[in-house]
Amino acid sequence: MRIGAVVLAAGEGRRFGGNKLLVRIGSEPVISRVLRALNGLDRVVIVGAYANELMPYLSSEVVIYNPQYRDGMSTSIRLGIRFFQDYDAVLIVLADMPLITRETITRIIGAYHQGCSAVAPTHRGIRGNPVLIHKSLFQELMRLNGDVGAREILKNRGDVCTVECGPEVLIDIDTLNDLTNVLNFINANRK
Repeated sequence: MRIGAVVLAAGEGRRFGGNKLLVRIGSEPVISRVLRALNGLDRVVIVGAYANELMPYLSSEVVIYNPQYRDGMSTSIRLGIRFFQDYDAVLIVLADMPLITRETITRIIGAYHQGCSAVAPTHRGIRGNPVLIHKSLFQELMRLNGDVGAREILKNRGDVCTVECGPEVLIDIDTLNDLTNVLNFINANRK
C-alpha cells in the first residue's frame, strides 16, 4: 500500500500561549518528534498557519500554508488530502502529539486489512490519533467543514478497524499543563 501523512499544524496555540510545536522536549522541538515517527512514509505534507517558523526543522516534508486556518481543522485536512489522490491511504496526524513513535505508526498501518475504511488507534477503549484513512473516504474528507476532523466521518461507520496502542495516542499538548504532563510521562517511563 502507498501511504502518506497529512500533519495538521495550523492551530494558533492560544491556550498554550505561543507556537507549541517549537517547544523543546529534551533536545528537540515537538514537531521534530512527530516527524521522526513518520520516517519511511512515501510523502509527508504539513499543513500549517506558521509554516515559516517550522522550516528550520523540516527536511523532505512538503509544507503548505493554510490561509483559511481560522475556519477550522477541516480546511487543513482538505488542503492536505489533495496531495494524496493517487495514494491508497493517508494518516491524519496531529502535530502536537510528541509521544507518537514510529512503532505506533507501524502498528496502526499494520492493523489495516481489506474491509477497513480506516484504522483508529485506541488506548483502553478510547479512540485516539493518528488515524489511517483509506482512499475510499477521501471524497468525504473533502466535504468536511468547520472545526472538525476525520472523527466526524468515522463516528457512525461500522467498518472502522481499531488497534490497541499505548497512551501516546491520547496525549497532545494544548496547554502548559499538558506540556508538564508530557514531560512527567517521559520522565516516569525512563526508569
